[in-house]
Amino acid sequence: MSLLGLALLLSLSSTPCRGEHVVLVPFQAVALSAAEARQVEDAVRKAAEATSGVCLEPRAETVAKLRARGGRLSACWEAACRGAQVSQLGAERVVRGLALGVGGGHSVALTLVDRGGLESHATVQLSGDELPPGLEDVRAREAFASLWAHRLPPVEVKKASSKVLPTVLVAAGGVALAAGIGFGLAARKAETALSSGTGGCAGQGEDFRTCFAGKLQAGRQQALAANALFGAGAVLGAGGAVFFLWELP
Repeated sequence: MSLLGLALLLSLSSTPCRGEHVVLVPFQAVALSAAEARQVEDAVRKAAEATSGVCLEPRAETVAKLRARGGRLSACWEAACRGAQVSQLGAERVVRGLALGVGGGHSVALTLVDRGGLESHATVQLSGDELPPGLEDVRAREAFASLWAHRLPPVEVKKASSKVLPTVLVAAGGVALAAGIGFGLAARKAETALSSGTGGCAGQGEDFRTCFAGKLQAGRQQALAANALFGAGAVLGAGGAVFFLWELP
């Protein structure tokens, strides 16, 4: 490579990223393996990198910061706590995600947090039995674009701070209920398949019994997860409603 080409390459690599500094923390997984959750995370990361106005921090840098803080972000119920986390990560906004294995495919619940601790939410099913394959990246881009378009500007922090906790509770309740519906549908589908046939298991003897028992156990786990999420959604939604009523003049 010529000296001119090398100089040009170095100048391009050192060009600062234009846009808001955004940190996307590794996603938490529900009913998904670590590898599957990473696939969901990578799809959202690509969507963020392709979004105008986003300067996304490399994953390796984010992981190193989290390891220095104990490996993960602690749960925060107050806006001040969430805003402090964003500032401590050196970001203007942080994206958190919950990767879900529901509906026979992959879904993701996204949360965008700013330095004021205010949140925006988006939930999307990336793949599933009733969705055409090969469009996961497209759905991830649409979900992140919607999340980014509806982000709250920093100037609204003081005006909205009194409503942060009830908004978070209601939004979290909605996400839990949506996930519960997905688990419930998956459990009902598994129950129907097992009660009316082989449940998709092939073979005979021990192989068939092992497959059938695995399907049955998966259906039970999905039913338990649905009940837990329905309960959590109801509690969070009710709590948010109480706070809203309490703050009304």
